[in-house]
Amino acid sequence: MPARDNAGAAMSMTRGIRLFASSATRRLLGQDGPFHVDGGEMWIESLSCREIVKPLGTPLLVYSSARLRDNIVEVAAAADASSWPIRIHFALKASYLVGVVALLQEAGLNVEVMSEYEYLLARRIGFSPTQVVVNGPAKRPEFLERAVIDGVSLINVESPAEIAFLQNLGQRLGRTIEVGIRINPLLSRRLRGSFAPPGSKFGFDVPSGEAAGAVRKIISSRSLSLRAVHCHSYTRQYSPDAHRAHVAAVVKFLRRVETDLGIRIPVLDFGGGFGSRYLMEAQGQTFRQFLREMLDPLIGLSGDRQVIIEPGRFLVNDAAVCLASILTCKRTAHRRWALIDAGRNILPPRENAEYVVVPCRVSPGRTLYHVGDFLCVPSEPVPLSLVSRAITPGDLLAVFNAGAYTFSMAQNFGEPIPNAILVDKGEWTWLFKKRSVEEQFKG
Repeated sequence: MPARDNAGAAMSMTRGIRLFASSATRRLLGQDGPFHVDGGEMWIESLSCREIVKPLGTPLLVYSSARLRDNIVEVAAAADASSWPIRIHFALKASYLVGVVALLQEAGLNVEVMSEYEYLLARRIGFSPTQVVVNGPAKRPEFLERAVIDGVSLINVESPAEIAFLQNLGQRLGRTIEVGIRINPLLSRRLRGSFAPPGSKFGFDVPSGEAAGAVRKIISSRSLSLRAVHCHSYTRQYSPDAHRAHVAAVVKFLRRVETDLGIRIPVLDFGGGFGSRYLMEAQGQTFRQFLREMLDPLIGLSGDRQVIIEPGRFLVNDAAVCLASILTCKRTAHRRWALIDAGRNILPPRENAEYVVVPCRVSPGRTLYHVGDFLCVPSEPVPLSLVSRAITPGDLLAVFNAGAYTFSMAQNFGEPIPNAILVDKGEWTWLFKKRSVEEQFKG
């Protein structure tokens, strides 16, 4: 197929996905859940969006504690229903808001981190070292030493340098350090994940023999013990097909190295990559079904095994909306624009973002608007678009799926990082207070 045809097909597929997400969001609002419409207005639990923003202004990142707790229950129930013992580690990179992550910690979930900053944040929130999995393609030596001395649950190594450092550290400390190894199996082009193209910076390649060589190096060391295999290749998946393919690839790798080397690796860490919950369910897939089908290739694998999953987006993404005000409307030769006060400083324009925009005052209408921010950089017209009645400056919009990778990737660009709150029934509490220029640069 010519390149132009490929691009056209990709655009058509993307447009279809966004239309589906928009219709799924409207269906969500029609239900009696934490986000719903009553009297023509959108509510978050028992507070109307209009009343929420009166004292706080916009933009405003708003989490629903009810939705967050319900997502926790959904993931925990799916794990409990599995034939395999499953340990849930929240991917901390999805949200750095202490009040949000504290609810996950209080519910008994564990945590996954990619840096010393995230590790220290996790400890401050209340996670013990034994609840922590450490990932990341390159880790500072000081962080690795701290993680070992503190006694974290698992460190997944991704390079010969990390293996060498930990081997020397174990010798220096006079102890054996348990590690996992991240592998990068090469799947078909159709199922190849965004994290694992040939030559990826992540992990050890399987086809070249690098991964098997790394396993040999670890098991031959007197100061290292191989406890786990880690493989993460995907983001924002709603069908288990791709996840099942990489589980099958891990099983194939396990059988080969365990037979060749006479070892057994008891822990299988399959990472995250699960999409937003309500969008998954709108496609007829529950998390329990997804997990069951994903882990099918484990059937017949010998010995006792523990599975680790690292959901981030699934737990927090649909638990928050970003409330924004329209600053101006304009019509160009090609499209109608609604420009809002929520910029990419809180809504990063990522390829895997799932933003869906809905007017907070619901009324019939068929006018298509493209939604841009107020910043002096090009605004992508999609996925931020909406079909609505005629809208005017001052109208309030809600951007759904704003709970993951928004605040953690936020920056002071154009305006300070905005306020964030947690709604619990009829009350709200601070998650983050916007800092003025004077507060940020005093002294």
